[in-house]
Amino acid sequence: MTSGKNLVAGKWEHNSKAEQFQTVNPKTKVPITTIFQQATLDQINESVKGAYESFDLFAETSLKDRAFFLKCIQEEMLLAKPQILELYQEESALPEGRANGEFQRTIDQIQSFIELLHEGSLTQVCINTKGPDLRKMLYPIGPVVVFGASNFPLAFSTAGGDTISAFSAGCPVVLKAHPYHAGTSELVARAINKSLEKCKLPLSIFSHLGGQSHEIGRLLVSHNLIKGVGFTGSLSGGKALFDLAQKREEPIPVFAEMGSVNPIFILEDKLKTDSSLVKDLAQSVTLGTGQFCTNPGLIVVCNPMNTLDLANELSKSIEGLELPPMVHSNIQNQFDNKLEELESKGKLDTLYLSKSCSAAIGSIQATKFLKDLSLGEEVFGPFTLIVECKTNEEMLKVATLMEGQLTTSILGSISDQEISKKLLSILKSKAGRILFEGVPTGVAVTQAMQHGGPYPASTDSRFTSVGTDAIYRWLRPIVFQDCPNDLLPEILKNENLLGLKRKVDGEITSRAL
Repeated sequence: MTSGKNLVAGKWEHNSKAEQFQTVNPKTKVPITTIFQQATLDQINESVKGAYESFDLFAETSLKDRAFFLKCIQEEMLLAKPQILELYQEESALPEGRANGEFQRTIDQIQSFIELLHEGSLTQVCINTKGPDLRKMLYPIGPVVVFGASNFPLAFSTAGGDTISAFSAGCPVVLKAHPYHAGTSELVARAINKSLEKCKLPLSIFSHLGGQSHEIGRLLVSHNLIKGVGFTGSLSGGKALFDLAQKREEPIPVFAEMGSVNPIFILEDKLKTDSSLVKDLAQSVTLGTGQFCTNPGLIVVCNPMNTLDLANELSKSIEGLELPPMVHSNIQNQFDNKLEELESKGKLDTLYLSKSCSAAIGSIQATKFLKDLSLGEEVFGPFTLIVECKTNEEMLKVATLMEGQLTTSILGSISDQEISKKLLSILKSKAGRILFEGVPTGVAVTQAMQHGGPYPASTDSRFTSVGTDAIYRWLRPIVFQDCPNDLLPEILKNENLLGLKRKVDGEITSRAL
């Protein structure tokens, strides 16, 4: 059951004078009954103050205690699963299969951080006893703000990767719920709040604030007690938060995962020989109604002999598809406006619009595309633009002028090895993940995953928002020099009672000193 209240420093608050809003089913357009309250300035300040005051205690909790906290979140979410999934589908109009899949992904993400905490390597202990006694570890940066993402109401939202990695690091979280799935977010927030109670941790470690106004985000990021920001969303939104954070008296890191068209480069022989290519591409473009971070929005093909009219074949594949609606009206409106803008420019060679759903396929010759690279900007939704190259040199030029991306793909065969090497040399500086098989949609939630890339894909390409390495966004190195053993953090003490593997004078060891 949702209340529409805000969770302020661990307490659910009702404010009869607050601005109100409702969520809406994207398919039926019918508002959902709960009336939500927009967070006030006082509630924002109280939430941040509570996070700040609980930081020292939370930062000093053992890795074992943090793992138990995450385990409790898992358990509480599983208990509330029927209610969460029911409201998830109402607020997003996404199908049951997607709802179940994203819920399980969220549970699995939490499990991966539980295992990381038990394993203990995240602190990266390094001890030098020769000369000054230096003991280095990674320490949490402080209270952070996390913004719920619109396209993933669970996996990138309230108990998603940003929040769970911050908790694992020992950082309190103030969560700004996405207004279009505020109910789903509240149910998950209740699971987190109950978990803090069960663990006897300060309830102010987590706050959950709602509202439709961008002013809430601005006030949170500007607050002098906040030390970091996690965001998944649009380029304009992420860049605005980043700029705001850098103008503070004390600038803070903003880890924003933003726009990406995830270009796929299809080489000549691959285009000729891969019989499943069209089907695979069509599925990738339309998966999740094109609202995954990694849907391909640009497909660059080398097709000197006009072997395959890829745009036409893809248009046939999308015709007759029935896709769920966009997760909220703003995304749909922006998608429609972008397509209208492309049509009005009249620069594309073809633009195929499906009659059965919102999917669309465009095509343009590389010579034209290279004269107006703005045509390759992201159209968030089930759309891709095919750039037809007549030579490998044209393809290399497109790659050279490409902006930073989350992913890029090189699809070729053995006979395409020479051009593949040249492309790879260029693309290594353009993307966080480079694929050589399959399509880029979807990510594996593992330590080896990199979900981030050079700007404008993200604000800091050194970090990932998916996988357990996401924790390193919320940690900083600190060194204790000639510190008495009794004053050292437990993991740096001579006894090493936790049995962690530590680097001591260049040797990896779990022995006591």
